[in-house]
Amino acid sequence: MMYLKRVWKKLLMGQCRRPGGILGEYIGRRMNRSHFDMTTWGLSHVDVAPDADVLDIGCGGGRTLARLAALSPRGRICGIDASGKSVAMSRRHTAAVIATGRMDVRRGSVSALPFRDATFHLVTAVETHYFWPDLASDFREVLRVLRPGGRFLLLAEIYDTPRFDARNRKYLELVPMTYLTAAQCRDLFTAAGFDDVAVHEEPDHGWLCCVGRRPNIL
Repeated sequence: MMYLKRVWKKLLMGQCRRPGGILGEYIGRRMNRSHFDMTTWGLSHVDVAPDADVLDIGCGGGRTLARLAALSPRGRICGIDASGKSVAMSRRHTAAVIATGRMDVRRGSVSALPFRDATFHLVTAVETHYFWPDLASDFREVLRVLRPGGRFLLLAEIYDTPRFDARNRKYLELVPMTYLTAAQCRDLFTAAGFDDVAVHEEPDHGWLCCVGRRPNIL
């Protein structure tokens, strides 16, 4: 029985990397629920103007896209995900906004974002950087698509912190994931060229929020 439970957990965690099929549908819906409170906390650390153009990387089931669209009712909202299943779920979840013409959800990679330089006021990444191919290069790609003064918001529940290390390592045993300390996260932002980097930790739940700003002059 313990073996079967571990196999099941490993299958589910593997779906977090790139959801697909029936299990991918289940994971997408589950992420929409489980990420809500953390995303609420994370978004409290940035100002979202009503006309902000926003990109959500790893848009998953689409709930964060819907929230961003509500926060920026006159802005253009874009979502990207490496999983075709996630793209389909996000499109279903945000169909009403897509119908207005101000939302675009597509399949693609953070390593080669299909957007012009200086497109967005805000880029968000919720529980997704664990699986990015090359963090240093991918952070620079995020910087590229931000407008001068724009912000990059990264949120994570699985990060290297003593209080929650035992909990987090149970996930690491099931699927390969990047496991950063708060200091390492800050260093990635700084090395990529962001300034005004702020790191916030929520001690009761073990959440990490990192925010960096694209300088006005690179």
